[in-house]
Amino acid sequence: NCVEDQYKMAKSDTKIMYDKEEDILNLSRGNPSKASIEVGDFILDIGFDGFVSIEVSPLLATDTAKTVEEAKELWRLLGRKNIMIKVPATRQGIAAIETLISQGIPVNATLIFSLARYGEVMSAFIRGLEIRLAAGQPVSGIASVASFFVSRVDTAVDAILLKKNDPAASALL
Repeated sequence: NCVEDQYKMAKSDTKIMYDKEEDILNLSRGNPSKASIEVGDFILDIGFDGFVSIEVSPLLATDTAKTVEEAKELWRLLGRKNIMIKVPATRQGIAAIETLISQGIPVNATLIFSLARYGEVMSAFIRGLEIRLAAGQPVSGIASVASFFVSRVDTAVDAILLKKNDPAASALL
């Protein structure tokens, strides 16, 4: 269909290579990531209801206050309604997620390796919404994503499928 064709064309035309740490440093110096903005604008222009994620520095993963500070700065600098801030779901990140959601900033919780941590992320999201409601602020339109880290599981399953020596198993690779 038309939307799938547009997506495929955009994906093939968009060859974005960047150094994440350099982008973060440039962004924190007031030079927003051109790639993120262009992709985000493209998503809006063709009518997709989607988000572009940009991450806080991974060096801040164990510092709640600095994670919140950088996330708020990224959100302010980019100034786009379809930007989602990636926050590592460390113990300190859980508190940052709650704070950011309570301030109306969309969050993409990353580096989730267990169901227990996923539950903590979901609870932080709910608490953030409850704080907004208690303050009389709207909660509609606040997006959040919990990105469960599955590549290790996927790699382990691929190894098992390869050992099967079965065409049906190989077709899953």
